[in-house]
Amino acid sequence: MGTENACAAGTASAAHRARYYRFQDASGRVHLVDSIDSVPQALRSHAACIEYPVEATGIVAALGHGELSGYQIFGLGFAAALIVVFVFTRLPGTLRLFVRLAIVGGVGALLVGAYFGWLRRTSQQSSDLLAGPGTLITDAKDAVGKMNARMQAEQAELKETEQVK
Repeated sequence: MGTENACAAGTASAAHRARYYRFQDASGRVHLVDSIDSVPQALRSHAACIEYPVEATGIVAALGHGELSGYQIFGLGFAAALIVVFVFTRLPGTLRLFVRLAIVGGVGALLVGAYFGWLRRTSQQSSDLLAGPGTLITDAKDAVGKMNARMQAEQAELKETEQVK
C-alpha cells in the first residue's frame, strides 16, 4: 500500500499523502516516526520515507469540487421555504386541516429527500436527486468498513516492515 522512496519535500502530491520515516538505531532497533525532525540528525541520511495515499472524502471532497457556494445553498433553502408558505396560504378555506398538513408534509418530505440526495452527491456517493436517511446510514457503514480494511492493511504492512529489521 505504501511506497518507500526519497520523499521529495516539495512535491505537489505531498498534500495527498501521509508520510512516515523508518530508520534503524545503533542497537538495530527499527523506528517508525511521522516527522523527519524525529529522526536523529546522524541517521537522517539512512532514513527511508514511506508514503501512503490519502483520499479526500465526505465534506472535504465536496468542498474541493465547489458545486454550490454557501450563498447558493442558503438561497435554495430560502426559496423552498417561500414556496411552502405560498402553497399553504393559497389553499382554499374549504379544505380540511389534514389535507393542508398532508400537502405541506409531502413538500417537506420532498425537500428532505432532495437535501439527503444533495449530501450524497457532494460526498460522491451517488448521482441520485433524492435519497432517504437509510441510504445515508448505509453509506456511513460502508465508509467505516472501508476505513477498517485500510487500517488493517496498513497495520499489517507496518508489522511486516518492523519484522524486516
